Amino acid sequence: RLLWRERTHEMANVLQRGKRLLEKLKAEASKGKASLCEETLVEIKLHLTNLRGLPPRFEKTATAQEEILLGRECLEQAVLCSVQFRDEAAFERNFLQLNTYYTDTKDLVPPSEQELVVRGLNLLRLLVQNRIAEFHTELETIPPHVQNSSPYIKYVIQLEQSHMEGAYNKILNSSKDCPSQLYVPFAEKLIETVRDEICACSEEAYNSLTIAEAQKIMRFDTKQALLDYAKESDWEVEGDRILFKNEAASESVELDSMALIKNTLYYAKEIERIV
Repeated sequence: RLLWRERTHEMANVLQRGKRLLEKLKAEASKGKASLCEETLVEIKLHLTNLRGLPPRFEKTATAQEEILLGRECLEQAVLCSVQFRDEAAFERNFLQLNTYYTDTKDLVPPSEQELVVRGLNLLRLLVQNRIAEFHTELETIPPHVQNSSPYIKYVIQLEQSHMEGAYNKILNSSKDCPSQLYVPFAEKLIETVRDEICACSEEAYNSLTIAEAQKIMRFDTKQALLDYAKESDWEVEGDRILFKNEAASESVELDSMALIKNTLYYAKEIERIV
C-alpha cells in the first residue's frame, strides 16, 4: 500500500510537470516563437514517455485517464503549432501520433473539443498536397452524420468537390469562408495552387491578354500583384498587354514507314519462331 501511494504521488508530480510544459508551449505559440515551441515540444514528448497509461502501453494506473487527456492535448497543441508555423512535415508527424488517441482511446476518455478541428485540418492538408486517395480514406473514418453536421469537415468536402468539378472561383473565394482562422494557411496554399493552374492554362490558351483581362481571369486582387506574378513567370509586359512565352512547337519526327513495317514483321516472325 505504501509503495502504491509513493507511485501515485510520483505520477501526480509527473502530470503536474507535463501540464506546466503544456502551458509553456501555449504561451510560446501565442508569441509566435517557433524555435522555442520546437524545443519545448521535444521536451514534452520526452516527458510523456514517463506516463505508463499512454499508448501504446495503456497500463491501468490510478491516473491513466488524466494521463491520456494530457497526452492528447499536448499533441493537439503540437498540431496547431505546426499549422501556425506552416510546417506541413511536422503537422503530418504530430497528427499521426495524435490520431492514435482519437482511434484507440475513444472508449477511455471523453471526446476532445478539438478533434473535428484537427481532423478537418488534416483533410485540408491532404487536399492541398493532392493526396486524393488518402483524403478519401481518411474521410471514410468520419461518420456520415458528422461529415454533414461539422462545419470543419463540410468546408473541406465542399472544397474537394469544387476542385474535382473545376469550380476554381469557389476555391479562390474559399479563404473568406474558413470555419476557423487555423484553416487560412492551408486554404491560402490551395488558392495559390489553383491560381497557378489558371495562369498556366491562360498561358497556353492565349498569346497575350490586356492587364485588365488577365487580372480578371487570374483573379488577382491588384494590378501590382499580377505584374509581380508576370515578372516571376518571365512574361513580357508591353503597354497595357501581357505577352506570354509559349513554348515552340516541337519538331515533328519523320518516320520511315517502310523501315517500321519491316521491323514489325521481323519481330512478329521472331515471336512466332520462339513460340
